[in-house]
Amino acid sequence: MNPRTLRAALAAAFLLVAAAALYAVRDNERILAEGHIVLVQLAPVDPRSLMQGDYMALRYAIDNEILRSDGEGRYAHLAVDEEGRASLVGLGDALPSDPAQVAMKLRSRDGRETVGPNAFFFQEGRADDFSNAQWGEFRVDAGGKALLTHLRGDDLVRLGENRR
Repeated sequence: MNPRTLRAALAAAFLLVAAAALYAVRDNERILAEGHIVLVQLAPVDPRSLMQGDYMALRYAIDNEILRSDGEGRYAHLAVDEEGRASLVGLGDALPSDPAQVAMKLRSRDGRETVGPNAFFFQEGRADDFSNAQWGEFRVDAGGKALLTHLRGDDLVRLGENRR
């Protein structure tokens, strides 16, 4: 391959990667701005690994229900109460037909299905601000893509926002 063709190929590859990254960022920004707020209760985590550096290890109570359920699927179908708290209705390979339900796309981690990430990262030295976390706040789009945005306490108030 001559140098001119090589440079053109590298420039085209760079543009493709940049376009894909821009698309992903815009998609996540859309979910953050327009996504449905869903609160998923956190499950206890081994206290020795709860706080490690500048992140909190997470597990979700719904994951235990998913494990015990008879169903299978790519989505967790959730009922969401007036305060945003989610409860599992079932699992399915398609988005729920009931408009009152919200779908969260499942992820596989360590051979188990889960609705969210296994860690929440925060600024160093802020562990005490999040030690009372009871709920994970997600923004969920119509296609079931969910982004963890905040942690909330038992009173459903966002944690870590009152400190600068």
